[in-house]
Amino acid sequence: MLLLFVVVLFSCQESENPTINEKGEMIVKFDNYVGNQTMILDELGSTNYRYTTAKGQEFNITRFGYYISHVKLSGPNGEVFVDEMNATADASQIKGYYRVVQGEPDTYNIHLKDVPAGQYNKITFTLGVREDGIQEGAVGGILDRAAGGWFWNWNSGFIHYLFEGHSPSSPVVQGDITNRVRLHIGGWKNIPSENEDPQRFFDNNVEISLDFDATVRVSESLRPSPHIHMNLLKVIGDADFEMENNIHSPAAGKPFSQRLAGAFIVDHTHQ
Repeated sequence: MLLLFVVVLFSCQESENPTINEKGEMIVKFDNYVGNQTMILDELGSTNYRYTTAKGQEFNITRFGYYISHVKLSGPNGEVFVDEMNATADASQIKGYYRVVQGEPDTYNIHLKDVPAGQYNKITFTLGVREDGIQEGAVGGILDRAAGGWFWNWNSGFIHYLFEGHSPSSPVVQGDITNRVRLHIGGWKNIPSENEDPQRFFDNNVEISLDFDATVRVSESLRPSPHIHMNLLKVIGDADFEMENNIHSPAAGKPFSQRLAGAFIVDHTHQ
């Protein structure tokens, strides 16, 4: 009888934690908007102005995207998932870095794999590329500057957030292309000025934390998908394209980077 009791007790304990090593997947989807309008790209040189800023200036978009890294999930019962990070020359071994590029639907969904089974209600990520992704050597995949990585130089690092287009309010001419607008936000470290000159280098990486609209469950059979909306107008703010039309340095991008966190929201979540 004693032996039977021990066997039954052990069996009950085993069945109480059937998912102790279970893992699943969460798909984080990014949708880009301009106000309440879905973002649409136009050809370079287009005069089809689809959107209007807070200052009433018309504009369009010819190129757009941003880097996401250091993704973390957390739940109401202490659940935590931290996405693995790895920057290396081998493109197949790049982990934890993502680039959402408008016009390339395959980049809109971030697949987080090996997420411990449990409940989750919050996501945190870095908009940008931190020091661990800046290497004075060959880096592969979407961080490869020779293959189209959005990289300035070692002091400035990567362009985290890129918007290019046209506005009749902008006087900028580049070759045969008129009314250019370019907003490139980047920078990965603060380097104070050593003299009376203005500071040139800033850390414009932004950590963004968003609550889900509902708690979701991850398991081998449940693969939830939060949909994050990004609103470009929140980043442009009250910028004047007549003057602020060629933002291309960490210093010039600093005011815009301070508005980035407010541009992202979780619109809804599919369980």
